[in-house]
Amino acid sequence: MSTVAGLAALTLALAGCGGSDSESGSDEAQNSPAASESAPAGPAEDDDQSAATDDDTDDQDEQDDEKKTAAQDSSGQGLSADADLAEDSPAISAEDAIKKAKEKVGGGTVHSIELDWDDKDEAWQYDVSVLDGKTDHDVDIDAETGKVVSEDTDDADDKEQAIDLNDPMTFDDALKRAQKKSDGKLVSWKLEFDDDKQEYQFDFEKGGEDTEVTVDTESKRVSVDD
Repeated sequence: MSTVAGLAALTLALAGCGGSDSESGSDEAQNSPAASESAPAGPAEDDDQSAATDDDTDDQDEQDDEKKTAAQDSSGQGLSADADLAEDSPAISAEDAIKKAKEKVGGGTVHSIELDWDDKDEAWQYDVSVLDGKTDHDVDIDAETGKVVSEDTDDADDKEQAIDLNDPMTFDDALKRAQKKSDGKLVSWKLEFDDDKQEYQFDFEKGGEDTEVTVDTESKRVSVDD
């Protein structure tokens, strides 16, 4: 009997030690630096994924903006159809339009340039006239994109003179003189040599009525045609 009791006591003692070691191991595992450092691994991965998603969104927004800009550039609609040319200008300047027209024709004398709204193409266009020998070219250029829209040719025997946008009178100077005769919205303008005279023609619109004002760049004479 004493032997059996001794074996039972020994068994209980061993079982107690095992439980103590297990609990101690569990506590050590919970309090270890490795366990505490590995715990936030999940949220960190979420942050990386969130940052990657934000970068993808930013890249997509930039691509969308570029597409919108490209679409606007190709449409020729930088200025609205009812724009006031005295206040706003298209992307392509008159000087650039003249250069593009001469490049298209291959040289010649530019004797006229006009800027107005084309109802068919729904765009602002320059109409540039270039005399090359005995052939007169009318080149239409989109005032927003600079693209050549069309070109027509006619035979001509006239000796045209080249226009000058700055001499002896600038566009701005001529416009100021014309505005003293009309305070309407400027819907189109033209510079040409006509009857050995270089003249600006400004077309104003106000209250449904049109007024054409002509400014002689040499004599500075201003005339009005209602």
